[in-house]
Amino acid sequence: MRPIEFKAQNVNGVWVCGNFSILKKKIGNVGAGSYISNSAGEPFAYKVRPETVSQFTGLTDENGKKIFEGDIVEIDVHDHLDWNVIKGKVIFLEGAWLVTDSGSFAIPLWSEINEIEVIGNIHENPELLEVAT
Repeated sequence: MRPIEFKAQNVNGVWVCGNFSILKKKIGNVGAGSYISNSAGEPFAYKVRPETVSQFTGLTDENGKKIFEGDIVEIDVHDHLDWNVIKGKVIFLEGAWLVTDSGSFAIPLWSEINEIEVIGNIHENPELLEVAT
């Protein structure tokens, strides 16, 4: 069973990991919003930008880095004649973690795990997915 973990950028732009919660109304001194809890103590949780929340896939790349939804990965793929390097983003679709480039391919994440490296994410490095013209 994979651990359930999330990451997101806090309101200061720093990435934090932990449990994800949404408060719909103010509770005590804590305002409504999206939060990632922290295991270190104070503060109990960081307020995060909800558009950056991503879930851990349960897998790590070839360097041991955790792979999250929205990460941009580079995959070495063998196509019978040659090795190709493909870049794509990690998504969750119809019950499976996939790597896609928004249309031309979708590879099950687990099938390429030994030849995959996290190189960025869609929030900080969207240019990594741009096609050179």
